[in-house]
Amino acid sequence: MGWRGKLIFSADFPLVSSPVISVLYKCTSQATHLGQGSMYYKKILSLLLFTALVNQGCATTYKEHITSDPSGAEIYWGYSESNFVDTDYVTPFERSIYGKAWEARCYQVRKKGYYDSQVLCRSTETGDRLIHFDLTAKPAKVNETTNTPEASAKKTLAIRQKYSETAKASSSLLAEAVKETIPGEEGPAVQYIQRYLEDNGYKCYVEIFRSRKYHGKFAIVINRHSSEVNFNKDKFTEAAILAAAILAEHVRWEPSELLFNYYAIFEIENKSVGWAIISVKDCIAARKVFMTTRAIDKFTSFWKSKIHYISNTDPEPLL
Repeated sequence: MGWRGKLIFSADFPLVSSPVISVLYKCTSQATHLGQGSMYYKKILSLLLFTALVNQGCATTYKEHITSDPSGAEIYWGYSESNFVDTDYVTPFERSIYGKAWEARCYQVRKKGYYDSQVLCRSTETGDRLIHFDLTAKPAKVNETTNTPEASAKKTLAIRQKYSETAKASSSLLAEAVKETIPGEEGPAVQYIQRYLEDNGYKCYVEIFRSRKYHGKFAIVINRHSSEVNFNKDKFTEAAILAAAILAEHVRWEPSELLFNYYAIFEIENKSVGWAIISVKDCIAARKVFMTTRAIDKFTSFWKSKIHYISNTDPEPLL
């Protein structure tokens, strides 16, 4: 399935491996015992051994550390301030190169609730590169009506209306998905979830396949594209939960679990999280809470109590 990929690449590969040096050393020693007639052969091997040792000693691993206070800030970089790229990395972040110089690059970090950091530009250099940012918090907005029951109910109604309109826009795909006895690889069920999420501002690649964990059921995997500006993990998760629940309530085949590939790393409970899993049964229950209550906080609290976040150090889940 290929649900997990390496997010940080390292170039820590030796230019000359120690086995090569060992072989050259043995050959040089053997040449010593062959006598005067092998002096030329011995000199050539000695020169190769010397070159290998020099290369082995000169090539050095350099590390780049990007940190911020507070941590968890999104990292942007580029060759100039005008062509910054959202890296999908967050602080603290570390990577390595071997035997090369760091290229010239500009850096900035951004975090919700804080002003964007200053831009730091570094020229080509060797050695460890240390980049640190101290972020300044934005002043809190005072709004006396934010937490009132009326404001909460109004917010919930607006969200319900938005998702209702989204469901209607993709209803033709849902009608086609109902006819499927087994979901196709690019069938209407897959297209329905992709369309539902796209209508909510998220581009994703969706996979539906037979569950290896639950006989006769099907797992759903949502792979997010890293193209949204100011990506909100919770809103993306909520939209996907609702899409999976609506689909599950209409189709004839039975979904088992929903896996999220966020295509980004978040710090949650001191873990670097990039994936999450929740049962489709819990998705349906969460949608029921959403549709029957007038408190959006209850909906959010419910699915957060059921979802399981996965870090890059956890074992791959069996779907």
